[in-house]
Amino acid sequence: MNRFAWTLAVLTLLTGCRSSMTDARRAQNLASFDYVWETVQDKHYDAKLNGVDWPGVRDELRPKVEKARSDDDAQKVIQEMLARLNLSHYAIYSDAQLAHPTPRKGFVPPIAKDSVVERVKFGNLPEVSLRVHSEILPENVGYFYLSIFINPIKVMPEFRKSVDAARDAKGFILDLRHNPGGIGGMAMGMGNYFVTDPDTKLGEMIQRASTLSFVLNPQADPYTRPLAILIDEGSASTSEILAGGLKDLKRARIFGTRSAGMALPSLIEKLPNGDTFQYAVANYISTGGQTLEGSGVSPDEVVEYKEPYDLPDPVIAAAVKWIESQQEKK
Repeated sequence: MNRFAWTLAVLTLLTGCRSSMTDARRAQNLASFDYVWETVQDKHYDAKLNGVDWPGVRDELRPKVEKARSDDDAQKVIQEMLARLNLSHYAIYSDAQLAHPTPRKGFVPPIAKDSVVERVKFGNLPEVSLRVHSEILPENVGYFYLSIFINPIKVMPEFRKSVDAARDAKGFILDLRHNPGGIGGMAMGMGNYFVTDPDTKLGEMIQRASTLSFVLNPQADPYTRPLAILIDEGSASTSEILAGGLKDLKRARIFGTRSAGMALPSLIEKLPNGDTFQYAVANYISTGGQTLEGSGVSPDEVVEYKEPYDLPDPVIAAAVKWIESQQEKK
């Protein structure tokens, strides 16, 4: 499955046959096709679009929109156009698809299975499930699980409490397994707790004409004990930015499996036909010079954890073992 298809699968959206085409509706779909093509042409972070013959793609696919017999058929053509980029964070969603998503099946660590589930909105996208779980493990190690980077008003105070509760613990575990990302700025908000030097770069967002640095500035009382971050193939976007940056800074050790390799900052807009258009506006380079898109973050210690998920959790166990080993070195 390519990264475009994976992006669609994150939401597992329903598709249904929409109305047959009228001349007015066909014009709206053509205007939407043209808007999508022009947006990618003008705003793709690489002026050469990674070698894709973008004018050729337009000439090939636009006639298919003209001949489309339904909105669904027109949407599929636009999706096919975006798929030619073979990048994450490019997608089209109809209002019906956003209104009636199939719940995303994803990993929830057994340790957090009884945590409260909150349904929250993220921009123009459908509601998603937010889980937050914090505790001090029996081995005297702090633990914080986050299912998605969203709702900072709720999440960030809980994260601060979790870090503060672990001040006298042996170390801290941040569990980002199957966290698909969300609000990029939360990576900096969390990273600020674990660095001691001001103006530390977590990474850079590379746009066509500018570069924006993700800069960390330490909290008044930063957490300096060992930090382990857990990731897997479902960890994407903001999860990769935070894990990859702290790994490069040698501030965290990463456990689990390689992340999704979907780390492009994106925007979301409405199209002339009413569909929602998500598109990338930048590439992301970690502070160690790694392009995360397509490659992901590789763990320092690979630990597989497959269904059926149950305790003991081998990834948490590996992280605890490492944290305890750091205590023994003192």
